[in-house]
Amino acid sequence: MPARSLRIVLAAIGSRGDVQPALALAQALAERGHVPVVAAPPNFQTWVTGLGFEFKPLGMDIQVFLQDNPEVMTGHPLKLTREVIRYLTAQWPQHVTQLALISEGADIIVHAGIALMTGPIVAEAMRLPSLGVLYTNCLMPSSLHPPPTIRARGLPGWLNRWLWQLDHVLANLFVRGMFNRRRASLQLAPVRNVRHYLFEQNAPVIAIDETLFPPDPRWDGLYAYTGFLFLDDPAPLAPQLDAWLRDGEPPVFVGFGSMSGKGIDRAGKMMLDAVSATGRRCIVGAGWGGLGAGELPDGWRVVRDAPHALLFPRMAVVVHHGGSGTTAQALRAGVPQVLVPLFLDQFHHAHRLHLAGLAPKPVAMEKMTPAQLAASLAAALALPAGPRQAAAQRLRASDARGDIVRRVEAIAGHAR
Repeated sequence: MPARSLRIVLAAIGSRGDVQPALALAQALAERGHVPVVAAPPNFQTWVTGLGFEFKPLGMDIQVFLQDNPEVMTGHPLKLTREVIRYLTAQWPQHVTQLALISEGADIIVHAGIALMTGPIVAEAMRLPSLGVLYTNCLMPSSLHPPPTIRARGLPGWLNRWLWQLDHVLANLFVRGMFNRRRASLQLAPVRNVRHYLFEQNAPVIAIDETLFPPDPRWDGLYAYTGFLFLDDPAPLAPQLDAWLRDGEPPVFVGFGSMSGKGIDRAGKMMLDAVSATGRRCIVGAGWGGLGAGELPDGWRVVRDAPHALLFPRMAVVVHHGGSGTTAQALRAGVPQVLVPLFLDQFHHAHRLHLAGLAPKPVAMEKMTPAQLAASLAAALALPAGPRQAAAQRLRASDARGDIVRRVEAIAGHAR
């Protein structure tokens, strides 16, 4: 056990995919005798406190924001950038003020999701150590992939590097002014290079699988990989759902997590129709978009909050958007998957899994047709099981939670 108990603020702003890994870390910290304080959007309060953790609201209800701003989920990079800048303009001052108050008396700030932009500033102003946790590696400049706003994959290395140089210029153009105003509000000096400050000076750990998402050699060991963070969810499957699963062939799962909006509705309905045409049973993950709200074939099931860790191993194939958390759970379950990306890191994850022979070639959500989905389902089921099982065994054996806890203890202990 550690020499003394630490009070650790876990700041995570974003969707469920941003908050759930932070809760996995909270579990591991509590098991080590520390006191995790989870700071997250208010719509997660019931979930966090239900797991027994102290909760502090940070920012606005993200689900309401996404419902009120459907252009975020269109997948259009310019519209997305505009909405993100609007969001930061309105919310960033509140994030800084709230996190500073929440962090009084803390030993360290651990930040994830959108809080990666707030945690380092607040920690610097309060003279606290901090650690960022990133759930993808596609935010780091690399010759292996373009910036996440670029959908195209498999580009030559020189073009990826050029696109990152352009991204660097645009990031400073659109964000540096806001960023330095937040720093000034805490009596901190301005920075010239926002990306360098956030991702090099305050280099986060990368909580994904290094084999599937390899580092760029140019990073020269700057970023530590830990593996994916998995939450131990005590909630069992509902008895009726468990009985339904035992009473027939493994079904197809279709779900898009926190994705919502008209485009999601249209794509979701089309995909459900395509699955229905195969004659297979199906479980629909309602998610934030309310997928499966209409009439469904007899015998299908809609789940709203079933733990993926218990559900996915019993599926024939998982159809999803390619978010980091859903991708990780499907990999850990060792089941075939079809990734239908909409935006940002989802295209990166889908491409890397396809290269590894773990998923068919991805088709963007708005371009997917019933025939393409049927072909993708068949292709996923036909892929060799060996690579899938090897990845599953590797993920089950990893100890990301323990790795990050040890880093937190070392950083906080050194600061003392």
